[in-house]
Amino acid sequence: MQLVGTAAFIAALVVLDRWPRLDPGVVPWGIGLAALGAASLVMLYRGLALGPIAVVSPVVAGYTAVTVLLLVVFLGERVTAGEAVAIGVTFAGVLLASTDLRHVVALIGRPLPGVPSGIVAMLGFGAWSALMALAVRSQDQMALILVGRLAGFAFMVLIAIALRSGPPADRRAGTLALVATVGLFDTAANVLFVVGLASGEATIVATASGLYPVLPALLAIVFLGERLAPNQYLGVVVLIGGLLGLGLQR
Repeated sequence: MQLVGTAAFIAALVVLDRWPRLDPGVVPWGIGLAALGAASLVMLYRGLALGPIAVVSPVVAGYTAVTVLLLVVFLGERVTAGEAVAIGVTFAGVLLASTDLRHVVALIGRPLPGVPSGIVAMLGFGAWSALMALAVRSQDQMALILVGRLAGFAFMVLIAIALRSGPPADRRAGTLALVATVGLFDTAANVLFVVGLASGEATIVATASGLYPVLPALLAIVFLGERLAPNQYLGVVVLIGGLLGLGLQR
């Protein structure tokens, strides 16, 4: 996935004649962000593997709140009262939409082995977003993404080697095509997120990015016939209301 996304990004830079200037200062930024992102991904998948997903998923989705807090406290971003309310509503919608509360209640008092990893992933993703918002203030956006994607691919290979991961059992053409498609979407989302951060509205962009856990649920309803829990439908409505509120503040 990382390889396909990186190759597609390089091809797009060449075709669009947007090859960035790779100043020495962008290298430590790109490598540092890639390392943080890779570590956060590993903790995310570890948390989901250990479970319970019904608790780990909303915990990780809380990264948006971590990002906004870091942006306001350490980077001096200003948030109006109206924006603060809209951000809070959006975050509440994300939490409601990302899990079935009935499953969460049923898990009260039980061991939750994946939650510590989920918390680390939440903090990692939040810190990554805030650091990227800081990096785009002094570095070329495309250069940051290019160095970060190359370094991220290298880190993933090293992690696979360290974990002694064998070759995947499923190497069918359809599976590889699916992985390649995910790589393209992942890279495109990463580019759009960084461009959004560079616009100077990092708190708004970070909050709006919290919508992503809801999209798989909606697509599952449309294409797979799945049904959400009542609180998840409510969460979608609350989330959309929060995003509309953010839009009205502009």
